[in-house]
Amino acid sequence: MLALVAGSVSAALPVVSFATAPAPMVSSSRTVEQTIAIALVNPGSPVTIDADARTLAADLNSERAKRGLPALTRDAALDRIAYAKAVDMAAHGYFGHTDPAGVTFADRMRAAHWATTYVAENIAFDRDEPHANAAFVNSPGHYANMIDPNERRLGVAVVTVGHGETFYVQVFSGN
Repeated sequence: MLALVAGSVSAALPVVSFATAPAPMVSSSRTVEQTIAIALVNPGSPVTIDADARTLAADLNSERAKRGLPALTRDAALDRIAYAKAVDMAAHGYFGHTDPAGVTFADRMRAAHWATTYVAENIAFDRDEPHANAAFVNSPGHYANMIDPNERRLGVAVVTVGHGETFYVQVFSGN
């Protein structure tokens, strides 16, 4: 599986175009990155996949349990923040914590008036939940976010535009 992690992307990136299913990508908000433009294959309107969001949250909490960490509690406000990010990436054909206008994850959390100094975000673009979860687990930066003992709450969103072109967003908070 090919995964693009934010820190390994060069500054001069071409638009990514896919003739077949796209290569998966993952990114952790702890890394400064360039936004990647994605030419989606015949995209439809963004559609939420709630069952995959529940599974992604359960898989994350399973990883935490393996390390003796408490489960993270799903938070409706964080779910809305994650959903807004996933829909924005899907609707505007990009992948990154920073949107094409330069709005960062930290900017979005401030705009949401999120009152904590500890937050993190994982994002992936993959064909299905098992592959996106595997990408998170196998990436040191993502995995560190998943098993951080300072976290208490979680927001998750999964949004697809069809054809295995799906955006996965996890937002973590310490309060």
